[in-house]
Amino acid sequence: MMNTPFEQRCDLLLRSYPPRYRQIRRDEILGTLLDAAEPHATAPSVRECWDVIRGGIATRLRERPPFHRWLAYRLMDIPVPYRYRMWVRDDALGRFHILRSNLGHLVFMYLVMLATWAWMAFTSGDAALPAMSPTAWTILAVGAVITVVNPLFHQAFRRRILLKHDFDEDGRALGFEQAQPEPPYESGPADRLPHERSDRPE
Repeated sequence: MMNTPFEQRCDLLLRSYPPRYRQIRRDEILGTLLDAAEPHATAPSVRECWDVIRGGIATRLRERPPFHRWLAYRLMDIPVPYRYRMWVRDDALGRFHILRSNLGHLVFMYLVMLATWAWMAFTSGDAALPAMSPTAWTILAVGAVITVVNPLFHQAFRRRILLKHDFDEDGRALGFEQAQPEPPYESGPADRLPHERSDRPE
């Protein structure tokens, strides 16, 4: 439980890390920041804040699937490789998953309409076809349908995404012992917390 303004600000900084790392290492990182803090400090120093944020961003980028895998997952719900399944778990259980999925489906539907129109225009040579090209009103109409329909099936959609990556609906691993993620600070000094940096003055 957060008891002090210092802890509240530390927890805000830790949101730069993926949820699974916060669950596992939150107390460790908070203890490090408390040990490094000046007496009566109400917030970590600028350097400590930058170290935490930089480490969090580096961790998120390192755990994210390659762009083409991410795009296929976001637009067409294609499973990502196994090594990125924990990223999918965080995404599916995240607060704004329904908004991210709505946007992905909207973009996919628009691309399908655009490709269909382009094919018709190419094969028919009909000069009137450009008037049928996807417009802003078409996008809004499709977006409205997706926005209304998706929430009705969102829980089932979330369960299906998690099941494709060997998780149950609560994010627990199916058929495997829950794997511990790799330590988030192994890629170099830029990703390490203050107590793990070799250049920190004694």
